[in-house]
Amino acid sequence: MPSRVGDRGQITIEKAIREELGIYAGDETVQRVEDGRIVIEVVPGRHTRSLAGSLKEKVGRRPPDESWKELRRAAWETPDPDRKR
Repeated sequence: MPSRVGDRGQITIEKAIREELGIYAGDETVQRVEDGRIVIEVVPGRHTRSLAGSLKEKVGRRPPDESWKELRRAAWETPDPDRKR
């Protein structure tokens, strides 16, 4: 679908393209000319969503003694579901 260049040189990236490529407000672009065409690369901006609690369901039991020695021992004793023994 064609777009029109605005008075300030701005264009709009179609919604379907933004969704397919994961382009969001705040992302930055790097523009250059290659073989007489404009190439625009999108650099994701810093996320504004908090990651706090995002791994909560991945955390298992905690040993009562939280010393490094006990934490290491508990980690070694916890089976890794991705590894066959």
